[in-house]
Amino acid sequence: MEPRPFHRGPGRVILLNGASSSGKSTLAKALQRTLGEPFLHVSSDQFVATGMLPDRREESGPFNWWSQMRPRFFAGFHRCLPALAEAGNDLIVEHVIEFPAWRDELARLLAHLDVFLVGVHCDLDELDRRERARGDRRMGEGRSHVEENLMHTFGPYDLEVDTTAGVSATLADSVLTAWRNRTVPRAMRPGPAAG
Repeated sequence: MEPRPFHRGPGRVILLNGASSSGKSTLAKALQRTLGEPFLHVSSDQFVATGMLPDRREESGPFNWWSQMRPRFFAGFHRCLPALAEAGNDLIVEHVIEFPAWRDELARLLAHLDVFLVGVHCDLDELDRRERARGDRRMGEGRSHVEENLMHTFGPYDLEVDTTAGVSATLADSVLTAWRNRTVPRAMRPGPAAG
C-alpha cells in the first residue's frame, strides 16, 4: 500500500528574475544547497532540456516559435508554478520575465501564495562574456533582456542582488536572510504594483 503524502499546505516560492546568463541557475543551486528544507529548482530551461519542444520550426503557421509555440509554452510554464506549490512543494523558480504582461500574469496566478521576488542584476559586459563562454546562447540575448525588454522596470522587487562578481556563499546567505525576514505585502502581487 502506497503511503499517503503528508500535506503541509501550499509551498513557498523564491522567484529569481534576471537576464539570460545573469547567474540565476548558480544562485538557485546555492540556495537549494543551503536551505534546511527541500526546495524544487524550476526553470523553463529545464523544460526545454527534456526535449519536449518539437524540432520543427517554421516562419509561419503552427510551428512558428515566436508567434505560435512560445506564447503557449510560457503560458503553460507559468501555470505549472502554482500547481507545484499548491501540492505542497517549496520552489526556487528562475525566470526571465520579459514582458509586463508576464509579470501581471504571474502576479495573478501566484497571488494566493507566499512569493519572494528577487531581481538578479549583472553588468552587461559580464553578461556578454558569459554568453561567449557558454556557447549555448544567442550573443546579446542577456543584454537585450535588460536594454530592450527593460525587464527590471516592470515593478518592485522584494530584494535585488548583483551577480557580476559571481555567486558567493555570502550572496546566497544574504538572499536567505532577507527571505527569512520577509514581511507582507510583498512585491509580487496583482494590481498596480505588479507593473
